[in-house]
Amino acid sequence: MRLSRRSYPHPVVGNLDDVPGAAFQTIIEMSADQDNIYIDATAQCSSATIRKLIEKGRAAYLIHAECTNTLFRRGYKFESGSDRIAIPKDQLNDSVEVNVFAVATQDLADYVVENSHADYAGAKFEIHKGDILAVGDGRTFVVENTQDALGRIGTIMQIDAASEEGDLPMRLDFNGNKIRIILSKPDFETYKKMRINEVLSNVLTTTIVLPALVETLSFVEGAEPDELESLKWYRVLTRRIELLNLQNESDRLAKVQTLLELPLKRAFVSAHNLAEAAS
Repeated sequence: MRLSRRSYPHPVVGNLDDVPGAAFQTIIEMSADQDNIYIDATAQCSSATIRKLIEKGRAAYLIHAECTNTLFRRGYKFESGSDRIAIPKDQLNDSVEVNVFAVATQDLADYVVENSHADYAGAKFEIHKGDILAVGDGRTFVVENTQDALGRIGTIMQIDAASEEGDLPMRLDFNGNKIRIILSKPDFETYKKMRINEVLSNVLTTTIVLPALVETLSFVEGAEPDELESLKWYRVLTRRIELLNLQNESDRLAKVQTLLELPLKRAFVSAHNLAEAAS
């Protein structure tokens, strides 16, 4: 539910100036363990109207979590001022939007909110079960797929051909969810032929991916983390560095070789096997 302040058919606490005499404040936090994502929500409403409805069981707070990447979407009702929900990790991946509301749990006839805007003076509303009565500021969290972080670093890279003609040096583009390694058209055609050969794939890792990743670490060190947090490749790379306890490794070349599972060694083994097969 992509929430934005909008015009409801009835006054909603916390929405624009519908009820200037009341506020709906929320605190939303996320944590995780090996199996679950936990969302902790606290709601505080200064509207006596909403509080009385909740006390009588005619309204409740609702945590609404939605992940467009996995199509997960669910609401969790609670009546106290705070609640914790647990969602299995495999249900969420990448961006998760969380909102907290107060909603009606039954139809309400002749609904009136005290301290509402003067435009609503004298008006009464028919509220249906599930209608929003109060809305707070939502939050968006990023949930990383553990398999992405544990998998080979090549999953965050893609190799493309340059749009220009001629022989060109390899270059990188860091602006997408994957790091783009851009080769000249002739080099890209050669790459496509070589990558299907399992023996040659390790050599390709050393000659293409290794220097690209060294340059990536240099790029990351020169940027502000907040500027990169929206990029999936950055989040996966950072998580894998943490999993391998490489945060304090200052030698970029050594760090990259660990991230790539010693590609030089694998390249030597592949070259040796290729030489033996040819002899």
